[in-house]
Amino acid sequence: MIYINNFVDRLKYHESKNNKDFCMSIRDAKDLHGDITKLLASLYELHDIKHEPPSDEVISGGSF
Repeated sequence: MIYINNFVDRLKYHESKNNKDFCMSIRDAKDLHGDITKLLASLYELHDIKHEPPSDEVISGGSF
């Protein structure tokens, strides 16, 4: 997620300089978009894993 970190760092820099505008190149925007897409895909996967329906598998406790 290097491009997200780069974006946050650049934003902080421009805020510290009290800049009113912030521009980025198309390449930087595409890289940021790629990182955000990967992050959303990961979150979607984690959400699906967490909300899987219970399996019909029976787990035996063995003999006591």
